[in-house]
Amino acid sequence: MAPQKIQVWSIHDGALLLECSWRLLNKPINKSLWQSLDIVFEHLNSSNTADRFNSLKNAYYIHVDDGNPSQSILPESFGSARTFQFFLQCLRATTASSGGLRRVVKLIVPLQKGHIVRSDIIPLRLRDSQFVETAVSFAEPLESYSGSAITPSDTSNLVALLSAATAGLILHYTSEKESDDEIEALSLAVESELDNRLSFPWISSENIQRRMLVLVEGSRAHPDNGGTAPSIYLAAGALGINLVVLDNSGHWLEGPEYAHWREAFIPTKLTDPPEEGFADRIVKSVKTYGKPVDGIVTFCDSYATQVAQAAQQLGLRTASPDALRIATNKYLTSVFAGHQAYQASSPEEALEIVSKNDLPYPLIIKPCYGWSSEGVFRVDSVDTLTAAVKSIDTSRHGSEFVIEKYCSGPEVDANFVLLDGEVLFFEACDDFPKTADSNGPRVGSLNTFHELNSVYPSALPAREIDVLRNSFLDTLLKLGLQNGIMHLEGRVEYSSVDYKTQDGVLDLHPRDTAPSTPEPTAWLIEINPRPLGMTGSQVIESTYGIEYWGLAMLIAVADKSRARSLSQPFKHGAQYTCVMVFIPAEYPSSCQGIFDSDDICAELKSRRPDLAKHISRCGCLVKRGQRVPHPSSGVNSFLAYFNVFSRKGRREALELAERVREEVRFSFV
Repeated sequence: MAPQKIQVWSIHDGALLLECSWRLLNKPINKSLWQSLDIVFEHLNSSNTADRFNSLKNAYYIHVDDGNPSQSILPESFGSARTFQFFLQCLRATTASSGGLRRVVKLIVPLQKGHIVRSDIIPLRLRDSQFVETAVSFAEPLESYSGSAITPSDTSNLVALLSAATAGLILHYTSEKESDDEIEALSLAVESELDNRLSFPWISSENIQRRMLVLVEGSRAHPDNGGTAPSIYLAAGALGINLVVLDNSGHWLEGPEYAHWREAFIPTKLTDPPEEGFADRIVKSVKTYGKPVDGIVTFCDSYATQVAQAAQQLGLRTASPDALRIATNKYLTSVFAGHQAYQASSPEEALEIVSKNDLPYPLIIKPCYGWSSEGVFRVDSVDTLTAAVKSIDTSRHGSEFVIEKYCSGPEVDANFVLLDGEVLFFEACDDFPKTADSNGPRVGSLNTFHELNSVYPSALPAREIDVLRNSFLDTLLKLGLQNGIMHLEGRVEYSSVDYKTQDGVLDLHPRDTAPSTPEPTAWLIEINPRPLGMTGSQVIESTYGIEYWGLAMLIAVADKSRARSLSQPFKHGAQYTCVMVFIPAEYPSSCQGIFDSDDICAELKSRRPDLAKHISRCGCLVKRGQRVPHPSSGVNSFLAYFNVFSRKGRREALELAERVREEVRFSFV
């Protein structure tokens, strides 16, 4: 079709701010699930006052030369404010040059009749697409669509095209004078991307209804300080799940700032460890709410057993409290897995157990109720055993700890999405040698286990991943854990690979094994009946297109259809290799441990844009003036994380990750 003009005028003084043209690039492309349309915007002219066009306020008079009478276009003309804002964003994207710049926009129109399974599903699945600069959803939670395709008679009306779409994409451009052939090639590349990322039922024919979910413990960290809260509450909103939050009075969710994130907040006394009668207290709070609820969940391991007991009293779906009691106690987990494990609560008791049972070093000690590898030590002698026990922060993790053998095989995280015992999704990542591993770096004087690099997907041999998957799944099902997100940590004993440095890069390589070496077996470290923490779920979201927090809530309210849909990864698997780089708090013992830098992530990205383009997400976890525990204290003391990716392969990803680690700048006083 021939180009048509768009003119944007200032309502205040009548000045022409912007003039560009638009045209449909080609015939609409129809898939079985969606229809895509390409629109080319070309910058024709803009005034020296066009910077006023950067505001999203409705202070414009916009004329679209589409054969219709001249009229002012307002947000309601497009059906939603999001669509109108995207339209303005498209126009602004053409003003990066003095004239002639062409930008390609792709609109996605659902061809299935029904409800969108998650309102932000298209931006979520297109994160880090190399061809898409911006992806915007126009959908409301649970929005329904007629499934009607755009017909040729509609293609001359730009507002009608935008109004019919559920999402819009602004594509990357390589030059300001892209030819029609280059634009066509870009469009086809994005079509291939969409086929890979959206070929699953993201429009449901079922009658999806809003659900009500009780959340016990509303996330301790304020959103300004990182943590998992934004992931949890934004996922709930996009899914149409209303949250009733139970937490201590004075929690940041109780006030007005984040009231829109929850349906209700019910002050409920929470202690860690939980007090006697905590389950009854939960039941009382839920009954105080006074309205029907569809499920109850907690993402705090300490409360899992009591929440399950409360669910039973309320007649809500839950796992067995006994199963969760075993899963959240590391001693009981080890015994259930068949390990020779012992429980102690003092250095003297530990020394007696080691001596009486003639346990060989090295050994592992870890709190029965620990998290984030805090208080986990490898001990190689009597002296280090005593020092390690004394270093456990009993105020955080209690006095009881586990003693068991140290398994030196490659460590992995294994994550399951389970529904009625069926594995909907499984993935494993490599946890690179930690500070206490024989081939890992040291931080502090004790052999503590601080995360350094987690690499997705795992490079273990396929048969060893199968061993892990089958063994861990068998353990979960024998425990009776059949539903939810299960985050397990373990190692491969007698693995055929080990970590070695070759050509300056540490990675897994085949090891020299004797013919008598036993077959690889799975060694379970711990079970966490929830998504992985430390924002680790972000890596799975961008690498595979699977978002764990939302799935956990859907399973908790028994929304099985949407759980199945949203458990389907990209058609072609992981989109890249991604390394989650953890930056521990390292500083001389002479320092007071006061952080004396600004946002170290923003600083690195500004100083090294070449590295920034390989960083999917990152976060600085501390602020200037904050006191940070030293790693040797046994307290989790990370300063920041970076999710670093490569499309070329694992080696480049590891090299980029090391460069990022080397380039981080911070100081302590």
